[in-house]
Amino acid sequence: MFKNGFRYALVLLLILPCAVPAKDAILWQTYHRPPGTFNYGEHKGQGFVQKTLQMIIERMPEYQHKMPITTLARAMSDIKAGKHACHPALYRTPEREKDMIFSTASMLNPSSRIIAKHKTISAFIENEQVSLERILQDESLIFGHVLTRSYGSAIDDVLKQHHNIQNFISVENLDLSRIFKLIERDRVDATIAFPFEIQHYVQNNPDSTGELVAYPIKNISAYSTGAIACPKTPWGKEVIDKINTILKEIKPTIEFQHALTVWRESERENPLFNQYYQEYFLQH
Repeated sequence: MFKNGFRYALVLLLILPCAVPAKDAILWQTYHRPPGTFNYGEHKGQGFVQKTLQMIIERMPEYQHKMPITTLARAMSDIKAGKHACHPALYRTPEREKDMIFSTASMLNPSSRIIAKHKTISAFIENEQVSLERILQDESLIFGHVLTRSYGSAIDDVLKQHHNIQNFISVENLDLSRIFKLIERDRVDATIAFPFEIQHYVQNNPDSTGELVAYPIKNISAYSTGAIACPKTPWGKEVIDKINTILKEIKPTIEFQHALTVWRESERENPLFNQYYQEYFLQH
């Protein structure tokens, strides 16, 4: 009887898989926002945010990496709630720093631009730039932007001062093509976006009128940086510490620079971009 029981237990040990501790999972909160992230379509996974993030993920095998498709509002909520969730590219703001811990700079992008038709915005152009405050103060113009999206502290501060005015509208959908189409149809006069976002829209929408132009904003730096954000918890700090070590290793490489400039390859030969990359991005 004892021998039979021993044999049965031995067989169970041989046929059952060894108990392996489950890897800690990082939920990388992403949403479809070309050309930074493509969550569906022929370019799925080929956005510049996704390519740079993949270089980091490859160097963090101790974690399980999951890519839930979500919204910006849900991503922010999960991180603030202390869940094991991180966002691959956010502006650092004082408000966000209350609940989030940020990596060193992981993104270097042209700063946001005013997107509008030339005929609509021509009166506001001065030295090839426009004043965001003047546009928002003009009650004849309807200005639209994405709710919960940050454009950097300087721009955010201006927007906050005007968000209650009647001609200021906010949308929750991160797909900017909706706002771009409203501008083309003269239902909205202007918005704010990265220049590569409007470029991608025009190139991939045959019905676009081609009238939309990206104008630099007065008193805003030509380039801005973004960072990876995780919860402001011991877990989040541990993850960010590892990410910072990886960023220090990979940011100086050509591979990372090329991943960062996918969909805007002309930046690689742009002296101003390279100056910012060497003198600012690599130091922050």
